Amino acid sequence: MSSLFRKRQSTPLPGTSTSSAGSASGMNGRSTPQKPVTLYLIRLSPPCRLVWLYLAQNKIPYTLVDIDPAAEVDSEGRRPGLPSDIPHQDVPILVDGEIVVFEGPSILRYLSTRYTHHAGYGETTAQQTMVESLINWAHADLHRIVGYRCAYPQVFEEFQLEGESATEVLIETGIKRLTHYLERLEKRYLGPTKFLCGDALTIADSAVATVLLQSEWMGFSLRLWPRVAEWMQAVCKQENWEEVHGAHAAFVGQLRAGILYPTSDSFGTKDSATS
Repeated sequence: MSSLFRKRQSTPLPGTSTSSAGSASGMNGRSTPQKPVTLYLIRLSPPCRLVWLYLAQNKIPYTLVDIDPAAEVDSEGRRPGLPSDIPHQDVPILVDGEIVVFEGPSILRYLSTRYTHHAGYGETTAQQTMVESLINWAHADLHRIVGYRCAYPQVFEEFQLEGESATEVLIETGIKRLTHYLERLEKRYLGPTKFLCGDALTIADSAVATVLLQSEWMGFSLRLWPRVAEWMQAVCKQENWEEVHGAHAAFVGQLRAGILYPTSDSFGTKDSATS
């Protein structure tokens, strides 16, 4: 599987400047980093894709560095491809000059505070608070259920429990919990409004949808939740979505074809900063 995550660096986004000192002021009062920020990521990871999406949509200059999750860490716990001086060794990790930020919600908070004036977080304090709450929920509990209890044990042995029956129970209880969450989204979030935090798309919609996409690994259908299905279609139409989720879509295609370990050459992944 390592070829799927082959390390590859991109160049800055076209039209961006890195010659000024510090953070340069941009359009609408936004600032631009002196040099492109560096995002260390695994493209099949929902938190990594969400950060990448936010960078791309807000035109923040960036460089991508792909990390191979199958590579063994050394005796000191360092992961190949990550700078050895960074104590945290799990992606996503964002490096902006001397600043290092890890964990998806913290990276988004940093970027939105420093560079975008909270773009994508809503207009009011109430909306921004709800958006951040949903991002944290998607990153923690929802991803734990959809990913680690439902999808990943059906694909990778490392996420399976000892004994086939134990893994089956893990997946079964995970799917029950997932359906509970889908019922909540269907009836309590998407009934009164088009999106999770109102009638306008926010980064919370992207966060929740990115995690729910992992259910495609196991062929899960949303047809029993028509509002959720319609909402997912709307979220997936936004700018940069297909590009950021290209590796995910290709992986799902390989799974449906019965190939568990696709290669990057089979789907021609491109870095967003060069496309």
